Amino acid sequence: MTLRLAPGSALVAAAILEQQRCIVAALPTLESASVEDVHAARVAARRLRSMLKTFRPLLDQRRARLYRADLRSFAQSLGSAREADVRSALLRSVARADRGIGAADRRRLVTLLNETRSDSREQLRRRVAEPEWAALCKALQRHPLGQALLAVRDAQPGAVMERVGQAWRRPVRLMKRPPESADELHELRLAFKHCRYALEPLTDVAPEATLRLLRRLRAAQDRLGEHRDTLLAGHWVREQEPVLGEALVRRLLDDLAQRELDLRQEAVARAGRVLDAWQAWRDATRQFRKPATPGRP
Repeated sequence: MTLRLAPGSALVAAAILEQQRCIVAALPTLESASVEDVHAARVAARRLRSMLKTFRPLLDQRRARLYRADLRSFAQSLGSAREADVRSALLRSVARADRGIGAADRRRLVTLLNETRSDSREQLRRRVAEPEWAALCKALQRHPLGQALLAVRDAQPGAVMERVGQAWRRPVRLMKRPPESADELHELRLAFKHCRYALEPLTDVAPEATLRLLRRLRAAQDRLGEHRDTLLAGHWVREQEPVLGEALVRRLLDDLAQRELDLRQEAVARAGRVLDAWQAWRDATRQFRKPATPGRP
């Protein structure tokens, strides 16, 4: 007979199960998956991996550790295809907006972007055809689902919220002063992403404050992610100078440098607004996070 889960444990089990279903559904289709499908599968793997870390004390830790390793391999396998998709969309947009880039240069850029996207898809198809990929897919499908991963079945929402609160230590430390370098912004982006994934199962607890905080997190993540994509696109453009030519590379790098500066300023501003929403969330959820008094329900 399956024992009924306490509310906190049930929240964690449901959140884990939702992402597991997304990943299992994506496995058979990745060879011919769309841009959106590849992105969705990769996000589900990263979200689940983050949840397994956040809620580790409530889980079978050995199983969770092995699961996270498989999820990391899965997400990394999709990384090149996703990066090529993002880079193509970004550089096409930059080239269209710059009237100083001639038609011939624009065609050369688009041709190269198409070739690199095609190469990345071919790499993914080869990866999917490998025996190691089949073994990885079987491993992902064998991992326990939802509540079967739980080691603690009687956790209350307060225990779950305590784990979420601990995830905020890193971004609070990083935001003691406004981030300046690209490395600091990237680290903050990863920290915000981890906090958001931890918070998403709790939207029914103090919903107004929780949803406000999630909106602020998404807004900051969007700009931090776009900033990171712009830097990576600049690295790629420099490497392609033998094909693109010095003049086009210089033009694109100038455009990307201005975009990077604008995004950096906006990302820092949006990140600053996250901490205000986080403090409001802490105030709104204080009653749920208080430990129960001995002898009381």
